[in-house]
Amino acid sequence: MSNRSRREALRAQQRAQAEAARKKRIIVVTAIAAAFVLLLVGGGYAIWLNRDSISAGGGATPPDANDDASGIILYKGTAKPGARKVVVYQDYQCPWCKTFDQAFSSELLTRAKAGDIQLEYHTMTFLDTNLRNDASTRASVAASCADFAGQEQYVKMHDAIYANQPTTEGIGYSDQLLREQLPAQVGITGDALISYQRCYDNKSTKGFVVGMNDKAGRAGVTGTPTYFVDGTNVTDQLDYRDPTSIAKVLG
Repeated sequence: MSNRSRREALRAQQRAQAEAARKKRIIVVTAIAAAFVLLLVGGGYAIWLNRDSISAGGGATPPDANDDASGIILYKGTAKPGARKVVVYQDYQCPWCKTFDQAFSSELLTRAKAGDIQLEYHTMTFLDTNLRNDASTRASVAASCADFAGQEQYVKMHDAIYANQPTTEGIGYSDQLLREQLPAQVGITGDALISYQRCYDNKSTKGFVVGMNDKAGRAGVTGTPTYFVDGTNVTDQLDYRDPTSIAKVLG
């Protein structure tokens, strides 16, 4: 082969190698770009999922919550200067909580409405773990969502939840009961019903509910029902068979 032929063959080989290298660079760049797009999309999807879970968990605080969001004040703003503070720790799946509530709530609500005491309900959810369901949480979400419809609706929802507590502990509350039946019973209608059901469906107050339970635990409350008056645990002084025992404690 002549020198000229050899040079032409070498140039042809170099051109082929350059073309192969160019194509390889294109493939690599394309792969990197695709991976970057997937990373962005995947990251965006993860962020979207996280945003949705935060929304579902909810960060709404009921209008009658106390200052540290550890409970709900009954007839907020009516307590007279120097009024005694009564705090009730409860769990909506707790049978004894229902018994104590039915024995003492009338006296407590009457005094709270008159401004003679500041009454707070701190609702716990630890029985969800014990009973392996989520009925305490959902019932507490329902009650706190009802507070947006008005204080009276909260009080009535609280009473209705206990009135419908299953006789067999652990069965829990159905979504239909909490979402459909009880709102109708307590008079939540129209736009207020739409807002209530949206709150319940989205678990908008779940963060508040979880916070109530956690703060109760940090306050040293290990069981329900537990009643405090001005920071003193008076539960042992109460006799559910004698509804006047709460009046005797309060004086």
